[in-house]
Amino acid sequence: MSNLGMIMNPKILLVDDDPLVLQGLRKAVAEHPGLTLVGEASTGALALELARTLTPDLVVMDIHLPDRNGIDISRQMLSVLPALKIIIFSSETARPWVDKALQAGVCGYLSKISPAEELIRAVDLVMEGKLYLSPDVTGDILEDYRRGLKRGSAAATSFLREREKQLLRFVAEGRRNKEIAVMMGISTKAVETSRSRLMKKLGCSGSAELVRYAIREGITEA
Repeated sequence: MSNLGMIMNPKILLVDDDPLVLQGLRKAVAEHPGLTLVGEASTGALALELARTLTPDLVVMDIHLPDRNGIDISRQMLSVLPALKIIIFSSETARPWVDKALQAGVCGYLSKISPAEELIRAVDLVMEGKLYLSPDVTGDILEDYRRGLKRGSAAATSFLREREKQLLRFVAEGRRNKEIAVMMGISTKAVETSRSRLMKKLGCSGSAELVRYAIREGITEA
């Protein structure tokens, strides 16, 4: 069951210029006892006015409004109410729209084909201070990331110095610190320090992750 973060009965403001969408959102909020609907707006100007007067905890925001862009409205709302949580609810799911919304400071992004249950889940997670992106939104982002990994694989380790690559290769081969120290001509203490710095640089929490990184980047063989 949803606990809706630490705020009891968070106040919700709905912003959309489509009466049918507003009706569906209104129904979803009404069916959940942990939410309180405090207002609705069909324009950006009215949304800003209601945000200032009603001080909602969360806004469900469309992008295409008659007078303003919902992302710009979100940015303006957050400049006045920095603690406000905003979830974009839009038919636009292309990566550029998502990027602009996240840069504006929103906490969630849902497609309008998302079921009511997913909206409630998004509200729950966002009120807990987490970020929520619906699956059809994350699909494009992950695909872009996968393509970027392919394009950048050759340069993935270019930021590592040769001595760091050498250390990484020895670690991946399962060599102990004393052995590595002899092979690299440094002290065991220096190996331990360099190993710790390398893990921090690569974002690895232990030797197993270092090994996986080395294999993935072709520094050593599996």
